[in-house]
Amino acid sequence: MTINRLAQIGLQEVKDWITNGPFPEKNMEPGEYLLRQGLTLENLYWIEEGYCTVSHTAANGRRFSHGRFNIEERLYGEVEFLTGKPIQFDIRCDGPVTARVIPINELEAFLAHKPHVGIWLSQCLANTYQGVMDRVTSHFMYPLAYNIAKDLLLREVGNKPPIQFERVFREAERFGCSERVYRRAVSQLIDLGLVEKRDRELKIADKHKLERYLAEEEER
Repeated sequence: MTINRLAQIGLQEVKDWITNGPFPEKNMEPGEYLLRQGLTLENLYWIEEGYCTVSHTAANGRRFSHGRFNIEERLYGEVEFLTGKPIQFDIRCDGPVTARVIPINELEAFLAHKPHVGIWLSQCLANTYQGVMDRVTSHFMYPLAYNIAKDLLLREVGNKPPIQFERVFREAERFGCSERVYRRAVSQLIDLGLVEKRDRELKIADKHKLERYLAEEEER
């Protein structure tokens, strides 16, 4: 049996456990925080569906956003649950969210006799790690304009959810830069005829030309 199949069994066991368990629902409004950076984890949260943003604020006040996510069957707090360290990111609701509250000791007891759940949790963490490292590596190795263009292309082909922030400063936070630097990179892409603005959103103007631009940047 493959790791993927074992993880799928673990996911189903988690879903059945949460559905049938005595876990209270917590109704969150837009702007409320599910988890706050720097605090000690008290409970984990299971979200069936909703929108959340994930961000981190450094000691110097600079903020990095991982973006806005369409959440489906997601457990939050799993990293801190396993490490015992303070919460690393702010998890903010970007729409109405209903979460099931999972006490730490309940999950510990469940994992003790459900090994498939441990495999599922490990796979979730590995996927998250790879995704974050891919993004961080790209930010270090390529110019900002490249990363913005690559982000748009991934959304175009469906490898990322088609979501952008309407406020420019929040888009800039996704790329770890200031609003001024972000605007300059976007202007560069517009001048090259690669992207355009439609209804306050960035859209690809010429997909083939943009793909050639990305390939050229990767070969430099």
